Amino acid sequence: MKRFLLPALLIAALGLALASTTPHAVARRSRPTPSPSPTPVALPTATPEPPNIAIPRLQARIRANPNDQEAMTELAGEYLSINRPDLALPLTQHLLQAGDKSAQVYFLDGYAQQAQGQLGIAVADLEQASTLDPTNVSVLADLANLYLSINRASDAERVANRAVTFNKTSPEAYLSLGSVYAAESHYDDARIQFEKAFALDKTSTKPLVSIAQTYVAQNNLPLALQAVERALVVDPQSVQVLVMKASLYARQHDDAHASEAFDDAAVAAATDDQKVAIYVQKAQYFTSEHKASQALAVYQQLLSRYPNVALTYVAYGAYLAATMHQVDQGMQQWRKALTLDPDNEDALRDMGEYELQHNRPVDAIAYLKHLVSVAPSADGYELLGAAYNRRHEFSLQRDACSRSFSIKRSPETLGCIAGADFELHNYREASQIFDVLDSAARGYLDQNPQLLFVAARAYAKNHERSKALGAYQRLLTMMQRGSPAYKSVQRAIADLNRTH
Repeated sequence: MKRFLLPALLIAALGLALASTTPHAVARRSRPTPSPSPTPVALPTATPEPPNIAIPRLQARIRANPNDQEAMTELAGEYLSINRPDLALPLTQHLLQAGDKSAQVYFLDGYAQQAQGQLGIAVADLEQASTLDPTNVSVLADLANLYLSINRASDAERVANRAVTFNKTSPEAYLSLGSVYAAESHYDDARIQFEKAFALDKTSTKPLVSIAQTYVAQNNLPLALQAVERALVVDPQSVQVLVMKASLYARQHDDAHASEAFDDAAVAAATDDQKVAIYVQKAQYFTSEHKASQALAVYQQLLSRYPNVALTYVAYGAYLAATMHQVDQGMQQWRKALTLDPDNEDALRDMGEYELQHNRPVDAIAYLKHLVSVAPSADGYELLGAAYNRRHEFSLQRDACSRSFSIKRSPETLGCIAGADFELHNYREASQIFDVLDSAARGYLDQNPQLLFVAARAYAKNHERSKALGAYQRLLTMMQRGSPAYKSVQRAIADLNRTH
């Protein structure tokens, strides 16, 4: 049995289905019948170092020797472990272009492409990795999950069965096949596979948690709890399982048992940050049950017990702002969080969002620029682009939204770029982007009529009369006849007809 070993944080993320607006078509290709490889591929292995130590070390190796392909491969894995596929992708692409077309490089490139929404390329990468190493359980499991995310269930099932065929002693193979069956709502079949995985490794709670999740999907919470209790026999101190137990009781509105399970999970948690995160879930449960006094009691307990944990103030601030509608008091809590941890991502994002919502774009820009400097993300850059838009700083808006799009391709950020291009009088570029949105993200412009209006104006400015008329006509169908907006669009159509 062979598998890819990646940095620990990445392993937690493997197998998640990523949504895409425009999945690429992947041509089927014939392959030889898979057979076990005689020798294992060189696999990336997790280092004992945390990323903040491993990354600078690997960067130094590459500076000393720009052709150090081993260091590049390790560094790509480390970047993926901190959710920076935008930094991993240039490395994997360089390795492929340099001729390092090994299964591990295709696997890493596929994962990076998947994280950036390029599912068609990701599929092709992982198919290539599975051709080069046809029995590698990690490759096959990830490819099966990827097929599921693009609605190719039959291919997912075929690949997962292949993983089982060549890895009969691997729990991961049976977990993969079980996940495919669960995604197809074949829950009995899924549970059979999960039981096989558990039989191979009775020290792991993962198969039992997966069984519990199938019962949750069927809304059979008593049997889900039975599976959770089995998992707790295996590991009574599993924080993940204890939190799941609490969430199941919460779904049944069982305050006493949910509260007890949350408390047990917090006791089992290793760090104060983890404990606070669990108590926050407990408080959120009481909030969802409209039991404000009990939620507030949990937050006050956090303020008393964990005054040096930034999350205490982040979560309490969110409660005050969103639930109690005490925005100013909420922002005070976020400022306390930033005093403890000036780079706290949640506090920076919350402050930026609320400053933006309250029409203070200058302050929002300050927080959001700090946010993307310490934790670059698609959402962070998208918010920054919105803040620049409020200031009519359209060049900076375009740059921020382009950075967002480079991390995660989405119609929202593409629309942001097109809007900035229109304001910068780049009508040709804006029109081209609107063409892409209309063809690749069908329905998106109709769901966002303000953007469709900008598209119509861009087409008109770019002398594409028929496209402009088509966009305006679509807008009319969404408007109340005779309203000021309706009449404005009618005038725009008349102007186009006069100039023809």
